Amino acid sequence: MDGQPRGLGQAAGEVTLEAIRALRALEAQGSDPLLIGYHPVARMNPYQSLLYQRTWQAGMAALPIVREERIDELAELARSGWPTVLHLHWLNQVLAHARSAKDAQGLRRSFLARIDRYLEAGGRLAWTVHNIVPHGAEFEAEEGALSAEIVARSSVVHVMATGTPGIVADWFSIPDEKILLVPHPSYAGAYEDVVTREQARHELGLWPDEIVHVVVGAIRPYKGLNELLDAWDDLPLDGTPRRLVIAGGPSAEPGIAEALERAAIHPTVLVHPRKIPAGEMQVFLRAADVAVMPYLRSLNSGALMLALTFGLPVVVPTGGGLAELVDDRMGRVFEPGVPGSLVAALQASDELAGPAARSAAADVAAARAPGPLSDQFAAGLRSIVEPTSRNGRGSDGR
Repeated sequence: MDGQPRGLGQAAGEVTLEAIRALRALEAQGSDPLLIGYHPVARMNPYQSLLYQRTWQAGMAALPIVREERIDELAELARSGWPTVLHLHWLNQVLAHARSAKDAQGLRRSFLARIDRYLEAGGRLAWTVHNIVPHGAEFEAEEGALSAEIVARSSVVHVMATGTPGIVADWFSIPDEKILLVPHPSYAGAYEDVVTREQARHELGLWPDEIVHVVVGAIRPYKGLNELLDAWDDLPLDGTPRRLVIAGGPSAEPGIAEALERAAIHPTVLVHPRKIPAGEMQVFLRAADVAVMPYLRSLNSGALMLALTFGLPVVVPTGGGLAELVDDRMGRVFEPGVPGSLVAALQASDELAGPAARSAAADVAAARAPGPLSDQFAAGLRSIVEPTSRNGRGSDGR
């Protein structure tokens, strides 16, 4: 999922003041401090909170940079001798307002100029590769060029799947020496989980004997909803009671409204076309037997880790990072674009509707507990990005 900045923004100087307070607090506790300024900020996605949850114990202060222009404050901190890392996440907003390839080129140059000013001030750059290119990108060549430029400037490129360099190779390359591999953490503890399976099914109006497949998260074209509905229609009428549940906020992109209309009138499809509050997500996940990611193109997926966190077996596409997590105990895979492949995977996933597969899915999530992975990320980041000298810092810490 793409990160979207949330909240009301930051006033000028806010990053500087908060950063100095954090760095001095780390010094006071005897740490060799390192400031991580991360951008953009995805308030509605727990991922960043989980990734940084133990950085303080490692002597690192993770500070949100909500507005792009506040990166300039991070540059001033670096110029004053404070050790800083700018950690970039999703790049989807950089070229989002381009109306032509020329516009995209100009926006790319402007963003990179800001990054270069930060680096010239003595800062270091890290980037987490969330997607191959941003979902729904209109100018993929420019997005790939932007990614390549960010990699070239980065000391650390954080990847969450071992196959990432090969998957993104058509758009940009990642030098081996820059790679920090830390998997996507589970969402253990990040979502409320108190309802029973029986209660969840009752709330959604599902029968106890139905095999329920669920799709959760934002509804966008890349997620293959039309292709899933085609496959659902092609499932054999073998007497198995099945239900497909689709829950998530729809985008205004072409084709989404039509797909939702089609789903709404289907006799075995239940649609909740709205943004699902975090506390309500448990109802859809606990009611289901299998989670489906019918994506047309993918690298990583928060929805996948959320499903596994709730002990749900999965159906995922090949060709991206999702299939790395799946084995026959708790998942089935399909080839996007191959006729009949998703139908076969959906039918085969009936075998996963039971306690053994749920236990295996939960085991995969448990192996990716957020705490240890946060430790791993912090240690890996520090081992590659050595703190810069703080000589010459003024009495005010600047």
